[in-house]
Amino acid sequence: MNEEKLWQRSKQRIRFQNDDMDFYFAWILSHQSEGGSAFGECFYAASQVKDGDPDSWYSAWVEIARQVESQATQALEKGHRVSAREAYLRAFSYYQMGAIFIRPRDQRLRETWQKAQWCFRQAAAQFTLPIEQIRIPFEGKSLPGYFLHGNDGNKKTPTLIMIGGGETCAEELYFWVGPAGIRREYHVLMVDLPGQGSTPFDGLFFRVDSEAPIKAVVDYALTRPEVDPERLGLFGISGGGYMVSRAVTFEKRIKACAASAPIIDVYRLAMAEIPPALQKAPGFVGDTLVKLAGLQSPLPVIAVEKFCWQAGVSKLSEALEMARQARVERIDEISCPVLCMVGEGESEEQMAQAREFYNALKCPKEFRLFTAADGADAHCQINNLSLMQQVVFDWLDEVFDYKGEV
Repeated sequence: MNEEKLWQRSKQRIRFQNDDMDFYFAWILSHQSEGGSAFGECFYAASQVKDGDPDSWYSAWVEIARQVESQATQALEKGHRVSAREAYLRAFSYYQMGAIFIRPRDQRLRETWQKAQWCFRQAAAQFTLPIEQIRIPFEGKSLPGYFLHGNDGNKKTPTLIMIGGGETCAEELYFWVGPAGIRREYHVLMVDLPGQGSTPFDGLFFRVDSEAPIKAVVDYALTRPEVDPERLGLFGISGGGYMVSRAVTFEKRIKACAASAPIIDVYRLAMAEIPPALQKAPGFVGDTLVKLAGLQSPLPVIAVEKFCWQAGVSKLSEALEMARQARVERIDEISCPVLCMVGEGESEEQMAQAREFYNALKCPKEFRLFTAADGADAHCQINNLSLMQQVVFDWLDEVFDYKGEV
């Protein structure tokens, strides 16, 4: 396994020589456009990190998170609700970033996650239209999420369901589409599917049949009087690109679907990043080599451990066996309009799958390749969320014949 990085997600470098750390640093910087981070705070935290060292990464981000959380608490005590809201949002982002490289068996993972979630919910309560916490019933348990109101009435309005990937949580999806949707008078429903956010703590793990939890989400959305059933969109990023691409082959109540980027074969995507010698090794040998790779760089190993935890398995070989079943088939049966997006900084296999998905579609469709010249070539356009938002919502406006911002 490549000792520098786990996946190809960007060809640009900002601060760190370690590619994984540099990608996540770009990620946290991207939150700045919607108030989820501050340039100076981010670069100060980065200055305290030893390149490639997960413990120093955790310490640096948690330290700045605590500092900003304290600012938020003081502002709220003095009645400065806007300042408190803004600081709590940044504190959430920093706590979340601190948890990125914590192993699943480390108690700091749950503690840091709970602090992050608490900060987000403190912020959510300070909005003029408070962000509504929701729980969607699913197979005897529930999927946590949030509903953002695009207006202050019950008028039926276009709604976007937002699905993240393996490293996101429902709270963090706010920075991807929350304010952007509200500015355009869309309702936004952000939710964690099994394996995402806090769900593994509750015994919900990744599953290949993403259509099952997404059906539950659609069922819930359509119970709300302010949701227009004829203008219900679905957007998935990263691993969510697989989840939504698969789900719309089954879920006909979705009227428009965007994916950045579509994934049609999770196993094929994973194996494209693993050296041929490791691909041919028996499962137990592969697991041993993953551990040995950690002696060079611990970050890919931590990522694999967290993925296995989120999938409810104990070994990489078991996760890969599960991934063999994660495929999108019957693509030609998708009937709603689809927007396929991919960045040229992503892996060749990711770009190939996005194009393969697009070519197989028989429905109204659009393909957008983001380039370095766009400043949006990284995975899920994290280096230019503003452009991604423009592309997605302008496309939805046209599909839904909607001009809510006027």
